Amino acid sequence: MKKLFASLIVVALSLAAVAQDAVVLSADVDASFVDVDRLGNIYLVKDNVVRKYDREMNFVCSYDNYPAGSMSSLDVSNPFKVIVFYSEFNKLIYLDSKLSELRSPILLDDAGLYNTKVVCTSSYGGFWVFDEQNSCVRRVDGNIEVSQQGTNIYDKLGDADVIAMRESINYLFLFADDGKIIILDKFGNFFRTFEAGGKCSDMCIDNDVLYYSRDGRIEAYDVAYDTTITIPAEGKEVGIFRIRHDLLYTLAGNKLECCKIQVEK
Repeated sequence: MKKLFASLIVVALSLAAVAQDAVVLSADVDASFVDVDRLGNIYLVKDNVVRKYDREMNFVCSYDNYPAGSMSSLDVSNPFKVIVFYSEFNKLIYLDSKLSELRSPILLDDAGLYNTKVVCTSSYGGFWVFDEQNSCVRRVDGNIEVSQQGTNIYDKLGDADVIAMRESINYLFLFADDGKIIILDKFGNFFRTFEAGGKCSDMCIDNDVLYYSRDGRIEAYDVAYDTTITIPAEGKEVGIFRIRHDLLYTLAGNKLECCKIQVEK
């Protein structure tokens, strides 16, 4: 990670040229959301349907479950155990690499977790949920039992709502609707608060670097060095995006583009 920000500065200076001259993928799509797993597979979501493509945009498979209600979130951190969450029914579904259900749906009420808004994969097995009532995260294991509880963070979060949560190598990130990002350690205990400076339109994690889009631009925050830089995009309004390794994916309207960037880790 020592050379990460030096490399990101190079990216910042050359991203405009990269975006124009080094597009490795451009496709017309019908999607409102995009995500990319660590193997480079691309997931497009539209109207509760998840469609999976390989890195060359060859269709692989799809998943839809309209009776489950409106899909709240998709977590592809583990490409062999994808999480689809339906907060309306407090229900979580695990999908395999072919987007087939791995087991019967998990009802969070069974673990005593009610009205859950956000969940994410845990690298220790199971998944994390944010317990709004107690302002803390809880890890749920394979037996649908709470195996870990973090510290209360109400004094850091205030009355803001947590709208998304993701785990990185060493941290757990909670994204609030006021632009505040609460960073926890791998046990769910408070580590640091980071102010994005306004409401973010999208965010993603690659290793321990947080990327977020705000006011049409991408910014990168390195937790280890507590440093932030802005990555200009030559007047291009960046909303929905993902960064995986050395690739930047952007979704604007019906156009999905992937550009190669040089990020040395």
